[in-house]
Amino acid sequence: METPWQEIGATDIAMWAAIIAAAGWLSYVIYRAMDHPRLVLTATSDGPRARVRECVLYAISMPILIASWYLFFFIVMLVNDNSLLAEQLIIFPAALIVAIRFLAFVVQPAARELAKIVPIALIAFVILDGNIRPVEDFGALVEEVVGMRATGPAIVFVLAFDYVITALWYWGWIRWGQPWWERRSAQEIADDDGGVSVLPDSDGADGSA
Repeated sequence: METPWQEIGATDIAMWAAIIAAAGWLSYVIYRAMDHPRLVLTATSDGPRARVRECVLYAISMPILIASWYLFFFIVMLVNDNSLLAEQLIIFPAALIVAIRFLAFVVQPAARELAKIVPIALIAFVILDGNIRPVEDFGALVEEVVGMRATGPAIVFVLAFDYVITALWYWGWIRWGQPWWERRSAQEIADDDGGVSVLPDSDGADGSA
């Protein structure tokens, strides 16, 4: 008995190409929005400063961005046929966001790689490996998720974390830590060689005009 041929048309290829392209673009948008501090700084004569307009835009946009990131990770984890429980589906997206945002201020290259790898890997599991959760399991898991509630402190922690670490970064490093470190480093170098040709003499004794 001959096995009937299954035809693969151009529309099939075009459909999956569009899905993969859209998923790849969405992953790129997600990780590029997560891998760096979101408060925009402006160069001034006193150093990098955050203007009022940028502070307001940052304060307004962060809850929207956090909700978008959370929804993205949650949906991909929900659609993927994995062994995550309902509780883990709620916790892991939030934990990913907090971890990536923390690294964005402390070790930015690590934040960039983590924010890049996770979305792409999750989408690859769903699209390229075909690990899509069965419909019957999908419905049951959604019912479990709907029946769970995050506590007030947990919600505040996720939403306020970025504000707190941004404030520490801006006031602790940009406004105070970085200028102090640069001055301290220059002074230490000057102390090592007696200050010759390192720190200019204000009265021009070192030959500077």
